[in-house]
Amino acid sequence: MNLIQNMPLANTLGLASYAQYGCLLSHSDDVVAARAFAQAEGLPFRVIGAGSNIVPMAQVRGVVGVMAITTRRIIDEGDTGLQLEVGAGHNWHELVLYCVDQGWFGIENLALIPGSVGAAPVQNIGAYGVELAEVIAAVQVLDGRGDLRWLSTEECGFGYRSSRFQQCPEEIITAIRLNLVKAGHIKIDYPDLASYFRDQADLTPKQIAAAVIEIRSAKLPDPSVNPNVGSFFKNPIIDNARIAYFEDLGLSIFRTSVGAKLSAAQLIDRCGWKAKQAGQVRCWVKQPLVLVNHGATEAAHILEFASDVRASVAKAFAIELEIEPSILA
Repeated sequence: MNLIQNMPLANTLGLASYAQYGCLLSHSDDVVAARAFAQAEGLPFRVIGAGSNIVPMAQVRGVVGVMAITTRRIIDEGDTGLQLEVGAGHNWHELVLYCVDQGWFGIENLALIPGSVGAAPVQNIGAYGVELAEVIAAVQVLDGRGDLRWLSTEECGFGYRSSRFQQCPEEIITAIRLNLVKAGHIKIDYPDLASYFRDQADLTPKQIAAAVIEIRSAKLPDPSVNPNVGSFFKNPIIDNARIAYFEDLGLSIFRTSVGAKLSAAQLIDRCGWKAKQAGQVRCWVKQPLVLVNHGATEAAHILEFASDVRASVAKAFAIELEIEPSILA
């Protein structure tokens, strides 16, 4: 492990940000060493991946480790499925492409989600009717005592865009294991995919991933061209008693096992934000759930815009939107 003072922090919002100390974490031993240094100096220790789900301040106090463990191996394989272990530093979308090339079903709906494998369980990433929790078998963490251990799916406490890791920052994810299948496991009931395939059968994971990539690319900006962190807000969950009210307003409802999911994008659009720009920040015109940075250099500019969006939605619909990316200070 090589600690670097004032290390620049890459982030897809295009903000200029520096960590007091930074380092690459290429092995679990690097995590142990970096955390020990932070503890000895009385500094906070944080781990990030590709910087695709963070809003970093100009100066980030403490030690920031960039996860770079990129191992990938089959743990167990049978006639109908397999278990794949992947290092936390592996690029998520590249993993999806690798799996669909092998003909393995399970994560094809999660194509083109930016970020690293280690970040995926933290937010329990999901898209087009699939959540990571449905296919994950276990998550390896380095706990606060420096011990490596595997957590079961149940122990991870997955919920909608949530997990135990949001409340247990001392647990550093180093690898995950996925249960993948080799045939016939498709989920295309989400409206965009259902419309795209129109009752086609015998689809391959590669076909589904290609459709997801096409749909997402048509709606979402490329962070390398228009800096963003993808969805800036979570889609709110409402209880069943409120479904009829929002249906009467003509809003889309996606029912889940815990209630119903509203489209945050629709709520934001109804409040007129699709056509607004404040300073150098605005909503993406094709998907107002995404905030795009058109030259702002400070996180405060992004967060002020987000606060205004949240306030208007709360006033119009009595819905409190939650911010999805982590704020790094």
